[in-house]
Amino acid sequence: MNSDASVAHRTLLDRYLPLIDDPTAFLTSAATPLPICLWANPLKTTGPQLLNQLQGLGLNPQPIPWWPNAFQLQPNFHPGNTLAYMAGWYTVQEAIALAAVVALAPQPGECILDLCAAPGGKTAQMAMAVGDSGWVVANDYSAGRLVGLGDTLNRLGCLNVITTHGNGRNLGLVPGQFDRVLVDAPCSGEGTLRKQAQPQPWRPHYSQRIAKVQRDLLAQALKLVKPGGVVVYSTCTFAPEENEAIIDGVLGDLGHLEPAAIAPLIHQPGLTRWQGQDYRTDLRHACRYFPHFNDTGGFFIARIRRSPNPYPTKVAPLQSPLLPAVSIAPEASLTLLQSRFGLPTACLVNRLLWATGRSRLWLAERQCIPLLGPLIPQTIGLAIARYERQGLKPTTAFLQRLGPWIRRNHINLEDPATVATFLEGQPQSIATDGLESGYVHVRHGPFHLGCGRYTGGQLQSQIPKGTVGGSASRLVWAAQSDPLSR
Repeated sequence: MNSDASVAHRTLLDRYLPLIDDPTAFLTSAATPLPICLWANPLKTTGPQLLNQLQGLGLNPQPIPWWPNAFQLQPNFHPGNTLAYMAGWYTVQEAIALAAVVALAPQPGECILDLCAAPGGKTAQMAMAVGDSGWVVANDYSAGRLVGLGDTLNRLGCLNVITTHGNGRNLGLVPGQFDRVLVDAPCSGEGTLRKQAQPQPWRPHYSQRIAKVQRDLLAQALKLVKPGGVVVYSTCTFAPEENEAIIDGVLGDLGHLEPAAIAPLIHQPGLTRWQGQDYRTDLRHACRYFPHFNDTGGFFIARIRRSPNPYPTKVAPLQSPLLPAVSIAPEASLTLLQSRFGLPTACLVNRLLWATGRSRLWLAERQCIPLLGPLIPQTIGLAIARYERQGLKPTTAFLQRLGPWIRRNHINLEDPATVATFLEGQPQSIATDGLESGYVHVRHGPFHLGCGRYTGGQLQSQIPKGTVGGSASRLVWAAQSDPLSR
């Protein structure tokens, strides 16, 4: 830890000394690398299967009890350098960040709004929780961050998420249509001090500017959630000016705070007074997490139960859930993919094909689409294909997600050297029977790798660049070390 970082940690300690029970433990934790947390994707694997795979890499995963099949690993592990990651078996998310969705407690069949969704870990958590009978609308203000969000959702195979690009402070959505809303607000980020080589001290001018954004986001969430619904407000900062003060200044009689504690996490109650300023008394139900409490980053969570009173603003009903830029795609496209890969009808029941623009096709659950008003969906469910000059090209995300059901035009690469060549994008000769020329699905042991193109006895990868998180040699090493692939 360099001296500048130590000074920044001491500066944070000095500001929050009245709140910190053990200053020595705080400073020690702040100077220690943050453990890695990841959780198994139930759409593609199981907790025991992932645990077995990680142990096969010589790792010692420790279960995290507040999210199913989540594990903590030593900081020197590179979680993107495995075939399991590429195939969507798990996603990486800071441990304490899991707690925001645990506090929100989304239920099967519900419609959830994630106002500030990128990079997508919490969105994915909610998507798994609501299941194939629910929806998550994941919005972000940054177009660049939405790309990463979409990549995460595709890699995991989510069919029940719509992403939108809009200012979360004023989305124009119909008030009261969401069962729950998550506001993981932008903030000064003091709680990320263990990730930063040179942490930033608290900046009062920045905090004052971002507080305006935070107030507007919370007000919007209280407008869009159903009367009696739940809003969770969370940040990764210690500053009361961006936490308790925001809720105290916005909530009024629109709701009340409920207990947000999560066993066995150690937390400090929310503040009802700070630097001479009194806050509403039910803020004691909020949870403050300092890094030394649970060997995590810093975090703040408040769970709000919306009052049963309707939001006072009247809004004219929308006539259509989606704009003309999005349409239901011809069933013939799905039939073509189904025939090419021998997919049984059962794996496509209750799913609908959507089209955005002229070329992109998306597969989503058939349940009622939320009313999006002026927002144009960036993605609807899973990207499955696009029209190109060579015809309909399936995505790697589609072939990975439906890989277990594919019965035609698939190939299993058994030799790690052929896997490396494939992932590096180099063509190679493949001697196999039963493959038709065109797009094929490529596997390696238990891992569904994705799309290849087979012509004239040559196989070449069609996996998008950037999908492989590390070098091909590292990924092959991981596959060889995995007892499931032997």
